[in-house]
Amino acid sequence: NEAEDKYRHWLQERYKDAIERLVECLLHSSTDIQELALSVLMKLVVKESKHPLNTAVEAKTHFPVQLFKKILGTLLSKTVNNHALLGRFEEYLAYDDIKFHTLQHLVHISQKTNAEATLQGNIFALLENISFPSKDQTGAVSNFLCTVLDEEKDVRSMCRHRQLYTKVWTHFLKFKLTATLYRKVLIILPEKVIPHITSPLLLSDFLTQSFNVGGAISLLASNGLFILITKHNLFYPDFYKKLYSLLEPSIFHVKYKARFFYLLDLFMSSTHLPSHLVAAFAKRLVRLGLRAPPAGLLVLIPFIYNLIIRHPACKRLINRTDVDINLDTDPYDPLQEDPEQSGALDSCLWELKTLQYHYFPDVFKMAKKMDVGIPDMEIDLTERFEMSSNDLFEAEVAKKQKTVAVTFEPSKGLLCGTQEKTGLFWTL
Repeated sequence: NEAEDKYRHWLQERYKDAIERLVECLLHSSTDIQELALSVLMKLVVKESKHPLNTAVEAKTHFPVQLFKKILGTLLSKTVNNHALLGRFEEYLAYDDIKFHTLQHLVHISQKTNAEATLQGNIFALLENISFPSKDQTGAVSNFLCTVLDEEKDVRSMCRHRQLYTKVWTHFLKFKLTATLYRKVLIILPEKVIPHITSPLLLSDFLTQSFNVGGAISLLASNGLFILITKHNLFYPDFYKKLYSLLEPSIFHVKYKARFFYLLDLFMSSTHLPSHLVAAFAKRLVRLGLRAPPAGLLVLIPFIYNLIIRHPACKRLINRTDVDINLDTDPYDPLQEDPEQSGALDSCLWELKTLQYHYFPDVFKMAKKMDVGIPDMEIDLTERFEMSSNDLFEAEVAKKQKTVAVTFEPSKGLLCGTQEKTGLFWTL
C-alpha cells in the first residue's frame, strides 16, 4: 500500500545517506576508521547482492554495481594517497567477483588520456594487489564473495578476467608515469603481469622504449624484454648490444646493483651465445674491475670465471702466452659500441693479473685462481649479489686476529736492548 511504499522509500533514502557517510569515512584521517568503514561497506555489498535494491538490473546481475563504484571511486582518489587502505582492500581481491568488477572499473578509469600522479599511484597500488593462479589460466572461477547468477558468464570466465586485466595495463602504460612509479612498474612486469595478460607482446613497445632510455630504467626493463625475446618470440637483435652499453663504472654503486648482476648472469647463461660476444662482456667487466670496490670485485671475478666455464672457447683469454699484452698493446677496443667488433677474443684478461696485487686479501686470492686453474663447476653467486662494503668491513672486524710479533727481542727496560745505541750515551 501507499504507506508501506513511503516507508520503504524513506528507508532507502536513509540507507543512501548512511552510505554517503561511510564513503566519506574512507578518507578520514584515522586509519582505523578508514579500515572499519571499508569493512562495513564491503559487508553491505554482500548484503545488497543477496537483497538487490535496484530491481531494474536484477535479471542481469545481483551485484551492487553503483555501491561498488562509489567505494572504488573514493579509493582511487585524484588527491589523496590511499596506498595503505588499498593494501587492506587486497583481501577482497581474492574473490573472483570482486576482482572482475574491480577490473571493469579500472578499464573505465584507465581509458582517460591523462591522469594525475596521485590517481596513477592509487591505480598502481590496486593493480599490484591483483593476482591470478599460476596454473589454470583459461578455466572457470568459483570463489565468489557475493551472489553470482548462472547467467553471469563473464564473471565466471578466467579468460574474461585476463582480457580485462590486459586492457587495464595497456591503458595504464600509456600514462605519463612519474620516475618512481615508472621504476615500480618495470619491477613487477616480468613476474606479476607478463604471465597473466592475454598477449605479452602488447608490452613490447613500452619495454623497448624503456630499454633505450638508459641507466636504471634500461636495467629494470631488460628482464621483461628478455622474457618477451626468449618466451614470446620477440625479434630484438640489438638486445646484447644495448646491454653491453650498460656496463659502466656506475653499476657498482647503483641501488639495483644486485638485481643487475643477477639479470646479467641470467642473460649470459645460454651456452649458445657466440664466443666473441661473451669475450667482449668478460673483457668489459674485468676492465671495469680495475676501478671497482672490493665488494663489486668479489662478484665480478667469479662472474667472469663462470662465463669462461660456460664457453670453453673463451679460455684463451686466460691461457694466452703467445703475445705480451698490456694496456698499450691491447687489441680490445673499449670505445667500440658493438661488442662483436671490439676485438676482445684477440686479447687476454691481463687485468686479472693486475688484480692479483689488490690490497684486499679476498680479491687477490680470487684473482690468483686464474694461475691455479679455474674450477670445472660454476661458482654460486647467489650470496655475493647482495654483498656490500659494509658487509666486508663487518666480516673483517669479526675475524679473530692472531697476536702479531712487533719485536724479536723482549725488552728489559727503557733503552736497554742489545741493539739500542742510545743507551751508550744516555743514562736514566
